Amino acid sequence: MLINIQFLRFAAALLVVLYHASMHVRATGVDQGAVFAAAEAAGFAGVDIFFVISGFIMFYTTTGASGARASMEFLKRRAARIYSGYWPFFVLAAVVFAWARPEHFSEANLWTSFLLWPMPLNRVLLDVSWTLSYEMYFYVLFTALLLFSARWRWHLLAGVLLLVTAYAVLNHFVFHRYDPEHYYYNTFEWLFYTAPYLAEFFAGAVLASFAHRGSEAMGWSLLFWGIVGFAAAGVANTFWYDGKIEQGFHVVPRVLLFGAPAVMMLWGLVNLEHHGRVAPKRFSLATGGASYAIYLVHTIAFVATMKLGIYGWMQGWSTIAVQLSYLVYSALLVAYGVVHYRTLERWLHGVFKRALGVKRLA
Repeated sequence: MLINIQFLRFAAALLVVLYHASMHVRATGVDQGAVFAAAEAAGFAGVDIFFVISGFIMFYTTTGASGARASMEFLKRRAARIYSGYWPFFVLAAVVFAWARPEHFSEANLWTSFLLWPMPLNRVLLDVSWTLSYEMYFYVLFTALLLFSARWRWHLLAGVLLLVTAYAVLNHFVFHRYDPEHYYYNTFEWLFYTAPYLAEFFAGAVLASFAHRGSEAMGWSLLFWGIVGFAAAGVANTFWYDGKIEQGFHVVPRVLLFGAPAVMMLWGLVNLEHHGRVAPKRFSLATGGASYAIYLVHTIAFVATMKLGIYGWMQGWSTIAVQLSYLVYSALLVAYGVVHYRTLERWLHGVFKRALGVKRLA
């Protein structure tokens, strides 16, 4: 596994954690401060980084593999990874939400949530798991692409990327199908299966075949401008979209503004690793490997402490004390994710792979 990608996976997970923490800081009534204000503006787009990375990893790990057998092995391998990491947190969420969010628990469809079947967000038990439904959707699409040779697969991916992007841009800017007056005439199925998020997966997959090329200077430039672009997208979200670019009909601008910098950052980091510029190895492998657990556990933990009355405890606290408390809380969630990954997640992953008879791709 590329070490720099693991570092980027951790950064993406941390962005999402800080995004949700920022809402809780604001709910206490104190000023968010620069860190949490920035997290609210752009932290949710850690998901967009995850989607780009996922597409990259799918292509990178299947180079040279093709045919029906490779397709099925790929799908079994991805199912083992997704469900072994998700199901423990699904169980935890069911227990915590039945106590802390009983209305949401009663409205959620537990069976489809368990299977990660696509459905509206109010029917999803663990809110952040909607992204895993997109992961599964992309895995199924990529399984079909593995029936083709690696050479043809890249051309198909590039063609689909162009089609998906053009389709999204036309629907948003020309036909206005995502405008408020038209949005709710679209079915959930159409909105889900044609979502612009697919462009991020396909962009990552297309990138995988050439990201290591180019000079070291090019790698640094891509990383720098990717970070600048990501920050600028956060500013645009705050001042142009009133902080709501991630919601509903604004999804196309979200993908364009945050997805493109995510591709640049990934490209730059892969290029730099090819030239020997690597993030701290032990830290990156530990936190990157734990990014899945960090991503899944944090909303459960925030809901639990909210139910326990954390806002009441913090009444009268200074702004700095509240902000520092949530920063420490976020760090503890990261630490828990690392422990969970090392002690349970890797073991469960092995159990699932053996149960599904997963073999090496060839």
